[in-house]
Amino acid sequence: MKITGMKTCYQRNPLGIDLADLTFSWQVEEAEGSAQKHARLVIAKDPDFRSVVFDSDRDDKERQGILPSGCYTPEVGVHPGEPYFWKVSVEDDAGDLGESPVQTFEGGHPEGPWGGSWIAPSFTREIHPVMRKTFLVTGEELRSLKRARLYLCGLGLYEAYVNGKKIGDQFLTPYFTDYRYWVQYQTYDVADLLQEGENTLDVWLGEGWYKGRFGYLSDGQLREYYGDTFRMIADLYLFGSAARRISTDGSWKCLRSPVVKSGIYDGEWLDLRREEVLRHPTQGEIAEVITVTPPAAQLHAMVGVPVRAHETLTPCEVITTPRGETVLDFGQEVTGWVEFAADLPAETEVTLEYGEVLQGGNFYRDNLRTAEAKFTCTFAGKGKVLVRPHFTFYGFRYVRVTGMQVTGKNAKDFTAVCLYSDLEETGEVITGIPKVNRLIANTKWSQKDNFLDIPTDCPQRDERLGWTGDAEIFADTASCHMETPRFYRKYLRDMNLEQREKNGAVPYVVPDVLTVGREKQKEPPFALEKDQWGEAGAAVWGDAATIIPWTVFLHYGNKKLLAESYPGMRQWVDFIRSMDETYCGGKRLWTCGFHFGDWLSLDVEGDAAGMDNREGGTDKHFVASVFYFYSTSLTARAAEVLGRQEEAKAYAKLAGEVYRALQGAYVTGEGTLSIDTQTAYALGICFDLFETEEGKRLAGDHLAELLHRNHDHLSTGFVGTAYLCRALTQTGHGREAVTLLLNEDYPSWLYEVNLGATTIWERWNSLLADGSISGTGMNSLNHYAYGCVCGWIYEDLCGLRVTKEGIGAGNDGIGARTLKIAPHTDARLGRAQARIRFPQGQYCAGWQIGDGTPQKEDGQGAEKPIAYHFSVPFDGKAVFVPDRALRNLTVNGTPITREELSARIFGAGTYEIKGEPLL
Repeated sequence: MKITGMKTCYQRNPLGIDLADLTFSWQVEEAEGSAQKHARLVIAKDPDFRSVVFDSDRDDKERQGILPSGCYTPEVGVHPGEPYFWKVSVEDDAGDLGESPVQTFEGGHPEGPWGGSWIAPSFTREIHPVMRKTFLVTGEELRSLKRARLYLCGLGLYEAYVNGKKIGDQFLTPYFTDYRYWVQYQTYDVADLLQEGENTLDVWLGEGWYKGRFGYLSDGQLREYYGDTFRMIADLYLFGSAARRISTDGSWKCLRSPVVKSGIYDGEWLDLRREEVLRHPTQGEIAEVITVTPPAAQLHAMVGVPVRAHETLTPCEVITTPRGETVLDFGQEVTGWVEFAADLPAETEVTLEYGEVLQGGNFYRDNLRTAEAKFTCTFAGKGKVLVRPHFTFYGFRYVRVTGMQVTGKNAKDFTAVCLYSDLEETGEVITGIPKVNRLIANTKWSQKDNFLDIPTDCPQRDERLGWTGDAEIFADTASCHMETPRFYRKYLRDMNLEQREKNGAVPYVVPDVLTVGREKQKEPPFALEKDQWGEAGAAVWGDAATIIPWTVFLHYGNKKLLAESYPGMRQWVDFIRSMDETYCGGKRLWTCGFHFGDWLSLDVEGDAAGMDNREGGTDKHFVASVFYFYSTSLTARAAEVLGRQEEAKAYAKLAGEVYRALQGAYVTGEGTLSIDTQTAYALGICFDLFETEEGKRLAGDHLAELLHRNHDHLSTGFVGTAYLCRALTQTGHGREAVTLLLNEDYPSWLYEVNLGATTIWERWNSLLADGSISGTGMNSLNHYAYGCVCGWIYEDLCGLRVTKEGIGAGNDGIGARTLKIAPHTDARLGRAQARIRFPQGQYCAGWQIGDGTPQKEDGQGAEKPIAYHFSVPFDGKAVFVPDRALRNLTVNGTPITREELSARIFGAGTYEIKGEPLL
């Protein structure tokens, strides 16, 4: 057997991580058996395992020899500042044995206070600095050096260099947190960068989220949300025959940076002439630093996921526009920047401007609003150099170049670098329709582009905020596409801290720059009970506090992460209950305060509706009350999982009261609601407001009728879209759900694809049918929320749905230890196949009708045989439920009856089930 996919806290051999709640994961492949008989995890201080600090066979009395595959969270006594080594050995039920390669992990700064002080440049606050320390390293120190670690934090953003070479492969450090409470520092291995004799450590500082212009308040002109001074702290440890520490203090120096200006929204101005000064500064160009009081934020080892460079793209076309502009088309909308190599005379200024779309064949960026999205570089005339921004990022497909000539010959010198959090891709879907496959790719690209440290709404305009509603709606799809636990852990940490200051209310955006900006402008707090745009406490958006933790738990089965998020779940539900009892009459309905409703829904006046109509045609208090019930139910389930039985009972009781109030207020008969919208019926079905199967069936019939009245098109917004296809599939209307997927005219997903979309749009008509942009006030071509349809494709169309309920006594589906594989076929797609690598291992599921050629109608070729394919990983289990009655059934060529198939539990292996439809 082979043991693969080994990770500590969902990262491979991580350095500088937060050591709380350690998680170890691995998968077993190519085993002779199908299930685990014995497993052992050993952790040591040395790679030879002479100094063992944990042995599961010895130290885990509860699970001795029976470790849960996929996610193991033992209680381990380890310390930061020390490297650790670990390995796993496994024996399966066939006697096959395997031992993993040795893996490593290491926490952050050694225990105890930092040796360094916070220091700042002596320049005015507008001047970007380079903070410098020169130090000697002897030959003896180098020869005896065991490891060298740099612990570093710089505000707003920083990049660090030793002897002119960039340290590490992370960008935009120390990332975006609520700097009122905490800030991450990073840990680097710098041993290979040190040299005998004089060494230079340079730290470049930029403005970033901490200090620069950010947010949409005051027309996007507010800046210095968290601080007005560049600052940094560092400890460099040389571990050898004698430990040595070099720290930030008054002996450091500072110089003017080559980065003249920087900003998240506006971009960067880089002066390469200043790099020459850095290499050989005169005495007059070196200034003193000052020690400053520490920021309010507590220094913390890395909780989140590093941002790294991933895909690189070269221009697919160099366009000369009707206006005579030179525009590079990279063929794909991405987040990151363009780097380019050029040999230009001194004083030459080259400017790159970034945009999402062309209009009339010309460069266009008006929908970015006040964000300038530029990069300007002044050359020094020192030969061919590679240049890039340092302290910004852009969302773009097109780049306008001025100041130099670009032709097909030198276009290859320009490279788009894709930046996003270092999440492993875990899922993939392929269907028989190329346009659907392009849509699926678009959902993944929008996730990559908006998973840059936090889950942003968009990566390009003057916003780029961690909107909670978008994050909640997309969390399920995100967790199919990529490995998300650590990414969401950081986001939820900020959310939980901010809830504490708001009596449990969840901010609209996390980190909560709306509150910080309001306070900066000395404006009073919003009244959360009033129906006015504010900064926190809205339904669905706030339900991110319960839905994201529960979604992550279902996908990954990590109880420790659930326990860490549980206080935020409770705070949110307790907040809603307080609003209910204080301002809504205690009727167990949420009928006060501001709510986004079914945001950007089409069922009022269409997508061109004004601001007053963006909440949609579904009663927003119905939406709020449904999610009041759902969040309370999830909190009760989480309490049960965590063994908090009294709290589980209390929240379950509250959920029951809200459920009965919902039924009394909105259910008017068997399968009918008082609100006649697609969104209302989709929510009613998915949240079981209809108590009988007959009622649910009738509701599904009516939902289908609502679609037919709308010419088989959706009219839903952010909320309804997430549940529409699921509700149709649950009630036997899979045909209508697939029709929505395959529609190509407005409004539909493939309408976007037909207009050249390479990511998901914010609005159903972000572009009009002629390719012109529909408006500039709030119009992004890279918002992932409507990409939530891909979760339905994975889980309902292909059948890979994770639920709390599993198969067999004592089993459950959490973390995909067991799966109920229940696909839904449609001849118009021809075929569909999905794979997801869960912590347990990779499950695959799909189907093909006939030879897989898509048919014009679902009923065409109804007599053609159907082949279902699925695979179950080592130590996993599955049951299979076909979506239609079949005859002449076989499993891997062996005949089987329908009764035998429904009773069979499939272990590890690959299976093909064939059958002919009963006509």
